[in-house]
Amino acid sequence: MAELERMLSQLGGELDWPDTPELGPRVRARLAETPPRRARGPLLGGLRRSLALALVLALVLVAVAAAAIPAVRDAVLEVLGLQGATVERVATLPTPPPERPLELGRRTTLPAARERLAFEPLLPAELGEPDGVYIRRRVAGGELSLAYQPRPGLARARSTRLGLLVSEFRGDLDPNYVGKIVGPAAVAQSLVVDGGRAVWVEGAPHFFFYRAPDGRVIESELRLAQNVLLLERGDLLVRLEGAFSRERAIRLARSLRDPRRGGGAG
Repeated sequence: MAELERMLSQLGGELDWPDTPELGPRVRARLAETPPRRARGPLLGGLRRSLALALVLALVLVAVAAAAIPAVRDAVLEVLGLQGATVERVATLPTPPPERPLELGRRTTLPAARERLAFEPLLPAELGEPDGVYIRRRVAGGELSLAYQPRPGLARARSTRLGLLVSEFRGDLDPNYVGKIVGPAAVAQSLVVDGGRAVWVEGAPHFFFYRAPDGRVIESELRLAQNVLLLERGDLLVRLEGAFSRERAIRLARSLRDPRRGGGAG
């Protein structure tokens, strides 16, 4: 959506607008000629209708401008947003980047991670302790990654070579930290999981990327991803990636717990 806004803003600067007439004197003269009204209802109703018409006109102009420019029309077809992540559907995916080793940050332990994160880690209760714990400080509050090796019920994913990759960070502190770009062949579906908003992406490889604080895409970490469930748990944005079905991903999400308390995110 940021790219769409940028293009429309640029278009507005290139259009030739007519000179704005001086309306102040005309309005004051008209007000002086109009007798005062005791009943304010009709005046307020007319004002509301005028504002509503102006809003509709503005929306129509934006839609027409977007439809008239192929670059804008084809850039983003649909946007699904969560606190901390966006999923953008495009007509044509860009060229896949070269395959790189998975970069999750510095390897550590759960007790050490708790000391450096601004949240309590959540683990899928049915899987227990992860095979690897990683943290990064690039995002406010820190980012936690939990790596689970393939096992019965968790096939190896082509994108990560893992059975499950769980990523967690404070979505309220960085609302646009992660993004996804999906093509026409992928399914991108809004869900509700245990009362929290979620987005499920499956069916075709799609791009996963991080954004720098200034909004730039960090191209060195742009990569293809497999099936993914993004969900909000309190202030957290949790991401589960693997070669599993939507139902399996939802079961894993519902089992997320703080192992020290035995409860959910709260």
